[in-house]
Amino acid sequence: MARESAKVSLAACSGYDDGLEAAIVKALDPLGGMSSFVRRGQKVLIKPNLLTARLPEQAVTTHPEVVRAVIRMVRAAGGEPMVGDSPANVVAVEKVWEKTGIGRVCEEEKTPLLNFEKGGATRVQVAGISFAVARPVMDADIVINLPKVKTHMLTILTAAVKNLYGTLPGYQKTLLHRDYPSPGQFGSLLAAIYMSIRPALNIADAVVGMEGDGPTSGTPARLGFIAASADAAALDAALCAILGIRTRHVACLESIFAADERPPDRSFQFAGESAGRVRPVSFRKPGVWRANMIPSGLVRMLGRFFWVRPSFSNKCVFCGQCVRACPAGAISPVPGRPPVVDGRLCIGCCCCNEVCPESAISMRGSPLFRIAGRGVPK
Repeated sequence: MARESAKVSLAACSGYDDGLEAAIVKALDPLGGMSSFVRRGQKVLIKPNLLTARLPEQAVTTHPEVVRAVIRMVRAAGGEPMVGDSPANVVAVEKVWEKTGIGRVCEEEKTPLLNFEKGGATRVQVAGISFAVARPVMDADIVINLPKVKTHMLTILTAAVKNLYGTLPGYQKTLLHRDYPSPGQFGSLLAAIYMSIRPALNIADAVVGMEGDGPTSGTPARLGFIAASADAAALDAALCAILGIRTRHVACLESIFAADERPPDRSFQFAGESAGRVRPVSFRKPGVWRANMIPSGLVRMLGRFFWVRPSFSNKCVFCGQCVRACPAGAISPVPGRPPVVDGRLCIGCCCCNEVCPESAISMRGSPLFRIAGRGVPK
């Protein structure tokens, strides 16, 4: 049965200063406020994007002041907040906490900061897809999802739905990239994760987002707003409308809306600030975004000439994190030089790009890939 369209509420916000909490309150007002989602005594899992160890101003992770504001609002509503995520580099969790500023905020707000890698996991199966979700996520009374609004070289947009990938602890995230390598396959996986969790509330940090070749190597973009909804997929669809991205180019949304029997363009209705007021004048999509939409049959036919692979710049410090993160074993270390990529093994999943601490990796398409991509309609 088709579901009604969800409210996606917008509030202008120019920075992470004293006006931030007021902007989040304003975004939540049309949804009934935080008290409409949080009941007294409930255990509330706050899930930011803590992808990797980057400074807040690099716009890779959810800004710590957004997390602070939501912690305080949850507590004011009578809930018991806790914060958790599983970053791409699972062996450096404490470093991620420190550099992103989340550790300091949780310490100052006396809020538990959970290590999903140590908290156990619950096996889940949705639509024939199996994965393990961090037990604290499954045990929480409600989940509040705090994504960072960014572009992504594989999924085009990473926001509320994609942020739930961090509820899967350990190296299974890497292995699942190997098992679901194409944008369509990976989109089906993200849809299954979303359907197993369905956060009660989603608040997107779009004060400063990322454009270009995200999720780590793009450029910070001053978007200037907070977006909130009880429906993660509707929130992402609304973000697509604001940023000029077609929902059919974001595979996970296609899967979710098909399962819910909802037309994507009628899955949401704006509330609060008008979309026109927050829509950026320009917003750069990933360099290969059109080519990602080329029919998979054509890609299979011309597989030798159709690829996206990592390219290393002179920023590389030979740390080896990309070697360890590669699910296909396609990257080999070379002493004193950037790693070497075996094109026969590379699946173009962006895992190396996500974990690189120096933004030394960009994803580059083959000449045929780029030529074909220019012919894909917007």
